[in-house]
Amino acid sequence: MKIVVMGILIIGLSLLGAREYVIDKSQSKVGFEGSKFLAVSVEGKFLEYDGKINIQDGVIHTLEGKVVVDSVESGNTTRDKHIRGKSLIESQKFPYITFAMKEYKQLTEHDGEVIGMLEIHDIAKEVRLTSTLEHTQNGYTLCLNGKIDVKKDFGMESYTIMNNSIKIDVVLALK
Repeated sequence: MKIVVMGILIIGLSLLGAREYVIDKSQSKVGFEGSKFLAVSVEGKFLEYDGKINIQDGVIHTLEGKVVVDSVESGNTTRDKHIRGKSLIESQKFPYITFAMKEYKQLTEHDGEVIGMLEIHDIAKEVRLTSTLEHTQNGYTLCLNGKIDVKKDFGMESYTIMNNSIKIDVVLALK
């Protein structure tokens, strides 16, 4: 019993030292990249997002995020309507994409792996994202990268001209 209580106290005290950082949206990007015809690259980003990030001594303790689907911007309004529409995310029915970290594995001083639950289209799947965390003058820069299959993993219809593999490209300036 004493060991359990001591363990809880140690975890609690270690989290007290973790600092919550604010996302500087003017220096950040929540982006994605897909392709059509397997050759033409299509990049996009979400303009509205928020998150909770706690870091202590260069280690990520908490990472949660929420993206507003209707804020998608790909440089083509017709494509944006398709992304928000019934063939893909169905933003009227599923207005948010969410992520919640379950585990962080530090691999080197700056690089790691973030494992968490990504929920899109009302389907939650575990994803693994590579991460780079760099200390800056104002706080940190956190880069997250990974891949998902929108059809297989999240039950979206997609299009025959579209590659179902989507790259996740997130850069967060934290202060």
